[in-house]
Amino acid sequence: MRRQIINRDRLPADQAPPPGRVLEDGKVYIDYGPVSMVIMADKDGSPLTDLCCQAFDIVDEGLREITASLDLLRLYPGRIPSRFLTGLPAKMLEAVLAAEEPTLTPMAAVAGAMSDLVADWLFARGADRVSVNNGGDVALRLAPGQKLNLGVLSSLASGQVDLVVAIKAEDGVGGVATSGLGGRSFTRGIAQGVSVFSSRCVLADALATHLANTTYVPSPRVLTAKAGALDPQSDIRDLEIVAAVDRLTRREERQALAQVKQEAYRQMRKGNLLAMIARVQDQTIQVNMPAAK
Repeated sequence: MRRQIINRDRLPADQAPPPGRVLEDGKVYIDYGPVSMVIMADKDGSPLTDLCCQAFDIVDEGLREITASLDLLRLYPGRIPSRFLTGLPAKMLEAVLAAEEPTLTPMAAVAGAMSDLVADWLFARGADRVSVNNGGDVALRLAPGQKLNLGVLSSLASGQVDLVVAIKAEDGVGGVATSGLGGRSFTRGIAQGVSVFSSRCVLADALATHLANTTYVPSPRVLTAKAGALDPQSDIRDLEIVAAVDRLTRREERQALAQVKQEAYRQMRKGNLLAMIARVQDQTIQVNMPAAK
């Protein structure tokens, strides 16, 4: 049976459809504003369906908090006055600052921040295995001894899971995010997909955007445009983004992957990144990836 999640105070039944539904025991889908989230949680192998349903209020609170600071979150980090952000917006700023890329606005970490918020809430209430997938940005919380199999898309445009990795609590992975061509946001790189594994999803989200951007190579086969020309409301409207990529040469593929690999190792040395997989057309590289199934 599919149970509906209804917050009658905020979404009267005669004005809006219910924001979510139960897909199966311990697995709930929430579609609310910019959030498209699949929440899974269990304890000792038993699904926590009701607790997952209650997470809608946490999603709503998180969105309200971000909306209240939206003008600042759309600025480049160097333009945000110190100590003006608190709570969830402050965590988004902290994540992009950790990446040390001045053109990343805190909005580069918004989906991961929402995933972390819900995952932390579920874990604090007794769940010992949690997965919160917010449009591909996945927050994981695993108690000691727990493990989870996670599907990875090497190409966002294909939408097909082509790698499944086994993640154990001891791996320290708290978030996985993917960025690249065909994703929900603009990219400045030419990768089909760059998936980042980090201790927190907000950090993985920021790093995935950053690392995907580093794959750019100048080429007559790469079409760029100002982000603002495609979306006047973009938070990076003054920057060039990749609009289309034709068939690259092998040399260009290797150059793009060498660039992202170099930056991945730099982020590992900083303690930001645990593992990465990146694909540029026909070539793929992995850095410190968990065991595949």
